[in-house]
Amino acid sequence: MSPHADPVDLVAAFPAAGSGGTTLEQVEKLAARRGLVYLALANPDSVDAVESGRWRAATVERLRQATADHPVGRVLLFGHCMGGLSAVRIADGLAAALGLPVRVLAVNTPCPDQAGRIPTMTDLSDAEIGTLLAHDGFPQDLLDDEDMLAEIADGLRDEARVADRLAEQVAAGDAVATLHLLSMRGDAFIPPERCVDWWRRVDGDFQVIVTDGGHGIDETSVGLLERVVTGALTDQVERV
Repeated sequence: MSPHADPVDLVAAFPAAGSGGTTLEQVEKLAARRGLVYLALANPDSVDAVESGRWRAATVERLRQATADHPVGRVLLFGHCMGGLSAVRIADGLAAALGLPVRVLAVNTPCPDQAGRIPTMTDLSDAEIGTLLAHDGFPQDLLDDEDMLAEIADGLRDEARVADRLAEQVAAGDAVATLHLLSMRGDAFIPPERCVDWWRRVDGDFQVIVTDGGHGIDETSVGLLERVVTGALTDQVERV
């Protein structure tokens, strides 16, 4: 990278369980429109990856490499649902590791309670998971196929077990320095009351927007996404 290039912001995004739907697509498009560096990051793929520290070490290294390859001025860790837990976990100590300001923006991410518990799909039946997916606009023809639904539900339960362990680590870890949170009233599984307690886990500024919408962000919510990303990068409260 050129030492004289103007710094740009880097948006590193973690998906919801099940790969995240349209939300990360909209984040990537936003980054392209605004000339930001975009980096897609993965949630841990197993409980062992969380407990061993492998996932965290590999993710921090990817961020280190990205900031070495580009003239980055600030880093925004964006996380949707489970991805928000990943963002909070990775944020711990990241500013010192990179030598850069780091912000966290979480969308519909549940706050672990004192025991590290979050709403989980781990023990939900296929039918219960299907009902939640239908509420979020998942194609009904796929949900009507019992074999397909069983496969989808098994995958989500596996990811939920990883999210459960990640939440326990977040609950046991240090407080977040600053946090921006977007919570949608229409999220059937993770409503605002399961999100707003993040203020208890933030040392510095905690900025929360509760608004209408569902579990994810699509093209109808682009303006909202623009405003909350701007607010997170500049530490400003964005009115919606």
